[in-house]
Amino acid sequence: MTIPALHQTGRARSRLLVRVQSLLDRAEAVFYLVVALFLLVAGVLVIAGTVGDLVSGLGEDPLLTVALNLVEESLLLVIVGELLFTLRLVLTGGVLSGEPFLLIGLVATVRRVVVVTAEVESYPDGGRELTNFLLELALLAALTIAFAVALYLLRRAPGLDLRTDSTSQPS
Repeated sequence: MTIPALHQTGRARSRLLVRVQSLLDRAEAVFYLVVALFLLVAGVLVIAGTVGDLVSGLGEDPLLTVALNLVEESLLLVIVGELLFTLRLVLTGGVLSGEPFLLIGLVATVRRVVVVTAEVESYPDGGRELTNFLLELALLAALTIAFAVALYLLRRAPGLDLRTDSTSQPS
C-alpha cells in the first residue's frame, strides 16, 4: 500500500469513529432524557399523592402525623429534583459530578431520620425494638456526618468550583 492509500484508509476510519461517537452521544442523551421524563412523572405522582394524603389526612389523622408525612414527601421531592438537576448537568455539560449524589444521600438520610423518629412513640420502653431503633439512629447520624464531611472535602478540592451552575453564561 502506498502512503496516500494509507492516509485515505486512516481518514475513512477517522470519519467512521466520529460518526459512531456522534451516534453514541445521541443515544446517551436520549436515555438521559427518558430517565428525566420518568423522574418528572414520579415527581408529579408524589405531588398528587401528597396533596391527596394531606386532604384526606387533615380530617382523620393527628396533625403531627400529617405534618411528618408532608415533610417526608417534600424531602422525596427534593431527591427527585436533585436527580433532575444532575441529569441536566450531564446533558448540558457532559460531566457527572459527585456533589449532587452526596446531596441526595444526605437528604435521603435526613428523610429516614424523620421517619424513624416519628415511629419512636410506637416502641416499648425497652427491649430489642428500642435497641434496634437506637442503633439505626446512630448509624443514620454517622452517615449524615460522613455525607457532610464528603461534601465539605469535595467543595474544598483544588481546581473545582461545583457551586456554580455550568449552564449559566459568563458575564
